[in-house]
Amino acid sequence: MAGIATEEEVRELEAAIVQFPAVATEVESYRHSMEEYIRMQGLNPATDVKASLFNKINNEPNLQEGSPVPGQNLQQPKVVSMQEQETKSLSWKWIATAAAVLLVGSLVLNYVFFNRYKEFREYKDKYQSLLVSQNSILSKSNLYKTRLEQMQESMEIIQDPHVLKVPLPGTKPFPEALATVFWNPQSQQVYLKVNKLPEPAADKQYQLWAIVDGKPVDMGVFEMGDTASLLQKMKVIGKAQMFAVTLEKKGGALSPTMEQMYVAGKIPG
Repeated sequence: MAGIATEEEVRELEAAIVQFPAVATEVESYRHSMEEYIRMQGLNPATDVKASLFNKINNEPNLQEGSPVPGQNLQQPKVVSMQEQETKSLSWKWIATAAAVLLVGSLVLNYVFFNRYKEFREYKDKYQSLLVSQNSILSKSNLYKTRLEQMQESMEIIQDPHVLKVPLPGTKPFPEALATVFWNPQSQQVYLKVNKLPEPAADKQYQLWAIVDGKPVDMGVFEMGDTASLLQKMKVIGKAQMFAVTLEKKGGALSPTMEQMYVAGKIPG
């Protein structure tokens, strides 16, 4: 860059040229303009004038190299030559200055474009960050809304006068365990509320059973964690004498494992 731009500016310009076609086009336009201007400043004599001049030099002895012209001041050619050199030097200095101005303008323009691009990227990153944050807040809001609806539904079920509340205290091996079944004999809907059960292993799952005429009937497995704090809808049943919860392999079992019975309770009345 003829020493006008620093190495860092040159690197930034080259990076911008690679990344932005518009910047590359602008730089190439400045280069063509510079070359056209230099070409226009060049003075090439006509072919016949050049041939006539060399013919006279070769045929006239007085115009041969080292032959002085009679009556001619020997110092005069040197003065003319110096003036021509000065004129030519000034012309090239002017051209170089114009080229430098064009180059600096190009660098400034591309630097501005590059900075705007970086600002755009920063704004884009900030927008993406805000968008992610907004989506996270919206997701949490939907979760809280769903949880609130579930709690309201649970309250309506508990307060329904047709629903029977069946406490399931812990068995002798697990005295601290506790659960509650809410059963509506009319709609045959059964809901389970986990009051206190230890978190099972990853390959285990709790299963609810209804005892009908002395035989266990599968009422389905249920979840623990945050879901355990809400009423969980289980399988429907027409009649039952008691309910119990056992710990089985994940997915449930066909028959209860009696030694893993955590809670059990009879239906009142």
